[in-house]
Amino acid sequence: MLNSNEHILEIILKCSEGDAKAQEWLFKTYYSKLMTICLRYTDNEDDAKDIFNEGFLKIFQNINQFNHLGSFEGWLKRIMSHSAIDFIRRNLKHKNAQSIHLITDYPDPSSYNDAISSLSEKELLLLIQKLPPMSRSVFNLAIFEDYSHKEISKILNIKEGTSMWHLNNARTILKKQISLITKQEEAIYG
Repeated sequence: MLNSNEHILEIILKCSEGDAKAQEWLFKTYYSKLMTICLRYTDNEDDAKDIFNEGFLKIFQNINQFNHLGSFEGWLKRIMSHSAIDFIRRNLKHKNAQSIHLITDYPDPSSYNDAISSLSEKELLLLIQKLPPMSRSVFNLAIFEDYSHKEISKILNIKEGTSMWHLNNARTILKKQISLITKQEEAIYG
């Protein structure tokens, strides 16, 4: 019986040879984790599916380039994140025309931490999807991908200060939304 690493190595080899069953296994095994990345970067499922499909195409085309130095799952996630970034670059011009909402009401930080821990991953994902496109993109790149504002400014072709503003805007909006959810739950459950 193969151990996990040997199985992954076998899957990588078979995928690089175009084996449909190995590709299907890879697709089904990592679908949920990789689709979650795509959904974080978009406000609708259709765009997320476009990113996902483009990302998986890149994965299958470049699977022989996996260098086995890091985790395979990390490599897959990086490719999917880069596909999302490419999608953002192509589409930000169109979505940038949407208005950006500035919320200045800051809830109490301790209630924010309590509220965020009570949210499910799906609820948090829905809140992130409701962020304005540019703020959502900066938030994802900074928080989930750990890019610096300097890197984000290059990726999105914006100034570093603008990147900082969008990150703060995203955090402010999320805090406000989480605060509202907390108040609603307190009103319902006491």
